Amino acid sequence: MNKFVVFLLAAFFGSLAYAQDFDTHAVKKGETIAGIARKYEVSPSDIIRLNPEVKNGLTVNTILIIPLSDKAKTDGEKMTQEVVSFITHKVRRKETLFSIAQLYNVSVDDIKKYNKELYSRQLKKKEKIRIPRFEYKAVEVFKDPEPDNTRTYVVQAKEGKWRVAYKHGITIEELEALNPEMGDVLREGQEVIVPDEPGVKEKPIDDAHSYYVVQPKEGFYRLKVKLGVTREQLEALNPELKEGGLKEGMILKLPQSLPSNLEVEDGVVTEKFHLTDSINRRSTVNIALVLPFKLNEIDDSDDFRKRIRESKLLSRSLDFYTGALTALDSVKKLGVSVNVKVLDSRASTTGTGRLLAANNFRDVDAVIGPFLSTPFNEVAGGVRGVPVFLPFSGTVKPLDNIFQTVPDDQVLREKMINYIKLHGGDKHIVVIADSKNAGVRQRLQSELSGVHILNPTEDKFIKIDDLKRVLSEIKENWVIVETGDIVMLTNVTGVLNSARSGQHKITLFTTKKTNAFESESVSNFHLANLKFHYPTVDKASSDSDPFVRAYFDKYGISPNRYAVRGYDMTKDVLLRLAYDEDLFETVSRIGETEYVENKFNYHKKSFGGGYYNNGAYIVRYTDKLEIEEAK
Repeated sequence: MNKFVVFLLAAFFGSLAYAQDFDTHAVKKGETIAGIARKYEVSPSDIIRLNPEVKNGLTVNTILIIPLSDKAKTDGEKMTQEVVSFITHKVRRKETLFSIAQLYNVSVDDIKKYNKELYSRQLKKKEKIRIPRFEYKAVEVFKDPEPDNTRTYVVQAKEGKWRVAYKHGITIEELEALNPEMGDVLREGQEVIVPDEPGVKEKPIDDAHSYYVVQPKEGFYRLKVKLGVTREQLEALNPELKEGGLKEGMILKLPQSLPSNLEVEDGVVTEKFHLTDSINRRSTVNIALVLPFKLNEIDDSDDFRKRIRESKLLSRSLDFYTGALTALDSVKKLGVSVNVKVLDSRASTTGTGRLLAANNFRDVDAVIGPFLSTPFNEVAGGVRGVPVFLPFSGTVKPLDNIFQTVPDDQVLREKMINYIKLHGGDKHIVVIADSKNAGVRQRLQSELSGVHILNPTEDKFIKIDDLKRVLSEIKENWVIVETGDIVMLTNVTGVLNSARSGQHKITLFTTKKTNAFESESVSNFHLANLKFHYPTVDKASSDSDPFVRAYFDKYGISPNRYAVRGYDMTKDVLLRLAYDEDLFETVSRIGETEYVENKFNYHKKSFGGGYYNNGAYIVRYTDKLEIEEAK
């Protein structure tokens, strides 16, 4: 890149940064993401989020967008809002708090604040509510001095509120009271106020254990029933209980062995939410299925079977549709009334534009589809306030009503790293990564303790003698391989398989299963011998599953992954609607759901709008060349 182009980029990003609290940085030789983050007092993840191309390494002269640190943004001018009047809004059918907030450019909390009855109930058709109108003013703000007996704590990587609160012996509510503007999600490098009692040390967090947040009115008996843990066990792990007893919001360390009816997310134990048991069985839900059938290209003279064989898009649409129909039957048997519109997107913006112009999405509670990104984004933009679910991976616009149902590579990688942290504390960790995955190698080194690195020669191969020098003869070796190169992967898996012995126990992992693992050159026998573990969006279903049997009885064949996804995704949307029509409000309440092959656990994006799914699996090869979930 010549100097003139670099200058133009810097000028462009510089003007953008001035308006949006961003800075820019031109990468110099030898610099690392961590070093740049320290320089600007931000976290490495903040830099990667705004510059996703650096995940695989930095290039000299690259212009990076750098967010201003909390410290840099603390003092100075801040916009405040003041209510100047109110608008009376009459609620129409199917309107939600979210859609009304979008209409008037206010927040849901703003509406609830001036209509307090909405804190405890849902909107009612034809009721009148007050919508505040704001006037915005600039005021000078200054950093408040820290309260007495407190200090500043810098949030570490992957720390949420509960971890910071537990370290300092307080509840999450007490942490929030000390930091009223801390936000919902903590960021690495963020500064928060914590207690500073003389002689009191931070409590370490043991990733081999899970933790629990005490709920209102819970005593030791209730915890024994819910968690299967006695008072004596809790007091042994949490000595402070002997003096102060239980109190709402406190965080407890739990024994390693817990009942199977409990879920663990980010180290915190929760009870499983059974969506089917919580639905309103007398409800009526309305959805639209928008699939790329392209029926306009088919006439009576066509050989339909031949067209299905020749068109992957049509074939997958029909598979998804048959799975969705089976889900409709399943939900109707629960007593729920379902109205569904099946629409043809024609796999084009012309097709979706026609559907929008015809008002085909009137009175629907949710939209599933289209499959392809461009038509999908047009539909999502045309039905603001209505949840729209993208069935497969794609590039989406930053719209608040979009639900991305397929976990992305970052989510899958996060799942694998957390699995290794949770189960690999006593293992010997070795990382083998090519230069294209240098960023992944760097992250593994920073997040996993005691990692040993073996760099492949010429980015293609390793030697067994070099491998044995980094292996342990005492501990089980967990070897993480990161590559998309078939030649390298063939060599590495072969050498690892050869190194297996009574002295060297080896298990293979990757944080991203690339297409190279599917190559015929990579032996499945080697992968099975190495008990290969990897993260995945879905898992294999069993022939005995009720859906699989029902599908076979109806269509005479076993469902493929597109049919299963049509079933899982449609059933999840229908059950969520039968629980509560406001899908935006119930995301955090419902949590993770699981069906035949897919999990759904939606979270609001902190950057870019909409919701993403972080429901994924860790699976492994067995000795029988089968793939099973690793729990």
